Amino acid sequence: MISLLHKVAAVPAVYDVIQKVAGSAKCQEMISAQLAALPGSGAALDVGGGTGTLRALLPATWRYKCLDPDPQKLEGFRSKYPDDQAIEASACDIPCPDGSFDLCIMVAVSHHLTAEEFDTALAETARVLRQDGMFVFVDAVWQPASLRGRFLWSVDRGSCPKTASDLRAVASKHFVLEHEESWSVHHEYLLLRGRPRGASHGSP
Repeated sequence: MISLLHKVAAVPAVYDVIQKVAGSAKCQEMISAQLAALPGSGAALDVGGGTGTLRALLPATWRYKCLDPDPQKLEGFRSKYPDDQAIEASACDIPCPDGSFDLCIMVAVSHHLTAEEFDTALAETARVLRQDGMFVFVDAVWQPASLRGRFLWSVDRGSCPKTASDLRAVASKHFVLEHEESWSVHHEYLLLRGRPRGASHGSP
């Protein structure tokens, strides 16, 4: 039964509806506030961007690339945003040169990755982000004491939920964290904003 739900959830139109029910509107509101000071142009990478729902938060003048390993979701992205670029790849091996982007966003990705994969994905994200670029991270956090949370995780496709302290610790290895917020919509959510550490581009 769970396997069937996962297959249905992978359909782009269904995936978008599930994201809305799961609280994506609040997540987008919180992310949008972090992007308010962006300049009029730049290059953005949405790591694990799915069907590209975050594209609407950026000015049309920005170049946007949506990276995701799921071709079905990227098909949904291309149908909505034919002028933007889809990249079918893993967050652990981003096929872009160092310092390619002014902004990298990673939303609802970490719970699909093991601890080692998450560390690698953040290292890759820091690598492709310009030294003065902005990183915005959002994901639901694991709260073992929450019965509702444990049920929601049981039907989620992600099998590697992490606590807020785990997420914060790994993110701080690769980014200088400048802002943090949390809120609750079914799950508890954590937002982190930061900039790459100097070591990400080989500086002291």
